[in-house]
Amino acid sequence: MKSWFRLPLVFALVWCVSRSAVYLLPGDPAEFLVHESLVEISPVGLRQKMDLEGSPLTRILSLPKGRSLVRNETAITLLTRASTRSLSLTLLTLALALPLTFLSLFLSFLRGPGGAITHFLILLFASLPVFIAGPLFLRLTPLPNPILPALVLALHLTAFWHRTLSKQLERALPSSSVSGARALGFRELTVFRKSLLAPALGTFIAFFGTQLGVLLNGSLLVEVLFQWHGIGSLLAEAVLSRDYPVIEVTLMAVALITLLTQQLGYSLQARWDPRIS
Repeated sequence: MKSWFRLPLVFALVWCVSRSAVYLLPGDPAEFLVHESLVEISPVGLRQKMDLEGSPLTRILSLPKGRSLVRNETAITLLTRASTRSLSLTLLTLALALPLTFLSLFLSFLRGPGGAITHFLILLFASLPVFIAGPLFLRLTPLPNPILPALVLALHLTAFWHRTLSKQLERALPSSSVSGARALGFRELTVFRKSLLAPALGTFIAFFGTQLGVLLNGSLLVEVLFQWHGIGSLLAEAVLSRDYPVIEVTLMAVALITLLTQQLGYSLQARWDPRIS
């Protein structure tokens, strides 16, 4: 419970860094934007729009005006639209990754030919970077969007979760509960689910909370490769165009989502296995 009280402190730190980022870059940002023709406005008007007329402390402590410098929309509108697309991609990715993870773990538990093939595929997907897997899937798989980007992310997540949970399962495999369940004649699926998977789910829940925040915030490489305009691509576009209000609002949203999902994962892990708390 104490860790929940640290969230405002961390978020306040992210707030100060994002609001002061305009002062950390070399040169005058208003002059740069006008000189590079990134915005059609005078330097004086641009400085007012970016809240650069006051002192740095005043700007850091004030709320961002939240209007894009290069688009005729508010940063909140852009973020809301990007968040909706990132959420839909996240839900589809989880719908693919969770069954694939449990299936791969069960096949490895059986230790037959299917387990060997699964181990090979897990190593392949774990070692294959997203920026290589993405173009390969674009060429080889005629799946429509958003299935294709979700599948790329799901395979990457499955490999990560499998390698993490398989170590937990291997340590629990020689336990008496597994041998006892098998001696009583339970099916392998029942033994795997009750005697191995259930005790290891605490670790999985913690990783799930961490990865959920990453997925909700958008995977930049996947969004760029598949032209999926989510939070990650919005932040990348804002950085390239030096759209400071959008950068600030997006960074704050990313930090808040990441902190909340991580803390949610740790809290659920403690409830699942009180020995961890």
